[in-house]
Amino acid sequence: MGTIKSGSQTSRYNRLVTVFVALGSFTYGYCASIIGSTIGQPGWYAYFSLPYPATAPGYTGKTTHTIATANGLFSAGGAVGALFIMWSAEKFGRKVNIQLGAGLSVLGGVLQGGAATLAMFQAGRFISGTGIGVLVTICPMYLSEMSSPFVRGWLVGHHAIFLVFGYMLSAWTGYGCYFATTSNPSFAWRFPLCLQVLSPAILLLGSPWLPRSPRWLISKGHVEEAYDVLKKLRMSADDPQDLVAKEEFWQTKKQLELDNKKLAETGYGVWTAVWKKKSYRKRMIIGFLTQWGAEFAGPLIINNYAVILYTNLSQTGHMPLLLSALWLTTAGLIYNPGGAWLHDKVNSRRKMYIFGLFGCLLTTSLLAAMTAEFSGTTNRAGNAMGIFFMFLYLAFQGTFCDTTMYLYVSEIFPTEIRPIGMGFSLFGQFAATIILLETAPIGFAEVGWKYYLVIVVWCIVYIPMVYFYWPETARLSLEEIGQNFGDEVAVHINDISEDEKKRIDGMLEDVDVTKSEMSHACHDIRTSSEKAGV
Repeated sequence: MGTIKSGSQTSRYNRLVTVFVALGSFTYGYCASIIGSTIGQPGWYAYFSLPYPATAPGYTGKTTHTIATANGLFSAGGAVGALFIMWSAEKFGRKVNIQLGAGLSVLGGVLQGGAATLAMFQAGRFISGTGIGVLVTICPMYLSEMSSPFVRGWLVGHHAIFLVFGYMLSAWTGYGCYFATTSNPSFAWRFPLCLQVLSPAILLLGSPWLPRSPRWLISKGHVEEAYDVLKKLRMSADDPQDLVAKEEFWQTKKQLELDNKKLAETGYGVWTAVWKKKSYRKRMIIGFLTQWGAEFAGPLIINNYAVILYTNLSQTGHMPLLLSALWLTTAGLIYNPGGAWLHDKVNSRRKMYIFGLFGCLLTTSLLAAMTAEFSGTTNRAGNAMGIFFMFLYLAFQGTFCDTTMYLYVSEIFPTEIRPIGMGFSLFGQFAATIILLETAPIGFAEVGWKYYLVIVVWCIVYIPMVYFYWPETARLSLEEIGQNFGDEVAVHINDISEDEKKRIDGMLEDVDVTKSEMSHACHDIRTSSEKAGV
């Protein structure tokens, strides 16, 4: 019996499920960034009687506060959705919450696209944000639980790839619709907002055919359904006896049993344990700071307010929208896919994240310098360099941070606290965006380039934190990652010798893992692993 190739552990079915669920990630990207093109549409300002352009009397008061409120409500909704997942994903499962997030996103898009009043528009922003908070938390969680450790970077990376596809579509749609302003200004801003409903509607309609997460199923005692799902996910001509699925099923089941036993010994409930148990508390803090820290490195400030930033660099008319669309296209076609691919080649989440943060620090510093020196001037070379540094910033952020932040937090939590941990982590992201997106338009209007110092100072503080305290997670199963946080691992599969792996596969080869006979093989494998010093 030969060793099964790691690349064969992902079936076509697994890849199709990944792409379909990533429609939820696409929804996040489109809905989160559509405001960036909306604030570039003159018809939107005219319909709601908002002073425009930036030099108009009242712009720095009424208009900037309206834009900040739109972004703040969206982020507040996102925070509510992420916190809701802490309870709901464990209670009802991953699939049901994907459906909930899609439904809320459809409703929010309808309210914004059909808004008759500014209050209706802002209500749509909050509801849409709540749906997005659900989707941006549940989609990478689901993808991580469905993925083999050897391709988890690429598959969970589809979340970051598709979310930036959403950014791209929103940018190009906004740019194209800008040219309808003279003939139909209402269409120019309403159509891009209405388009928000497309991808979540498709996701909602197709969701009944999605499998439920095998790890959630095992935790709820649905072992036969869980094993059937795993066999479909890991099906391969190289593995006619489904050994990879058996390994994963057995490892997950034994780890859940061990974790539940350890948790019972502490006397804590799971909601108490996440703060009282040291290894869980460390995960909660790191998860929160991963999402918070990635946002304070500046991506949404630059994305959502790109029109304002390009205007500060002397771009006018349709050019800010065109440059914003081109900026996001480079991420969608090059940087985010490249980052997802690199994760399974570099095999270090920490190194990629730290390298990306260094790049964000450098490019934001240079962008601030160009803006300070040339903003408001006719110096074409200086303004062009400012635009260049905005594009270079995305090379670092998209490739090394955007893919890492979601992948890492989807990996570090054990199954029993994964919804709580990921919900709290993504709450950190939305808490950061509430602060940043509420203050950025006012900050750029009041202090100009100095607002970039928020990003610069944060990166200087944050990079050493990641270097010294963030454990590695690459090429380990979700269960084996626990050892890097100080927890006991019930079964080692991916971090043992080839000889030991062959012995385990030999014991599992003819066993029905869902039946009681599995317990004898479990004891034999456990003993064998202990003898090997694992």
